[in-house]
Amino acid sequence: MTLSKPSLADYITGKLSQPFEYGVNDCILFTIGWVEIATGKKYLPAKLWKNEKEALRLIKKHGGLIAVFDKHYTRIEPNYARDGDLTIVDGIAYLFSGVSIVSVGQSGLLNKSRIIATTAWTFSHG
Repeated sequence: MTLSKPSLADYITGKLSQPFEYGVNDCILFTIGWVEIATGKKYLPAKLWKNEKEALRLIKKHGGLIAVFDKHYTRIEPNYARDGDLTIVDGIAYLFSGVSIVSVGQSGLLNKSRIIATTAWTFSHG
């Protein structure tokens, strides 16, 4: 018996009741978590950050979030982004979903218009 992977909508819906917590449910884990589900490829390290300071230190060590996304994914024009592709707006990583970009924030899910995205990355959606 093979288990089917959840749809992007199921993934996002599953995050509605999860509180924000660095290293457990933050914008990076939200976006990369989807990429790992969609591709079956592991991107996140075994040891994660415990707070904002550790997260920022790790991101800085790797040249910033844009550099990390450039290293692992293909940069594309945001107008061509498909559901599940990635963007960064004001330092927060988001997933494209329909007419929106979605992420997790300290007050719950963040949902913004996709037209504010000025960069985007795609990956092999498998």
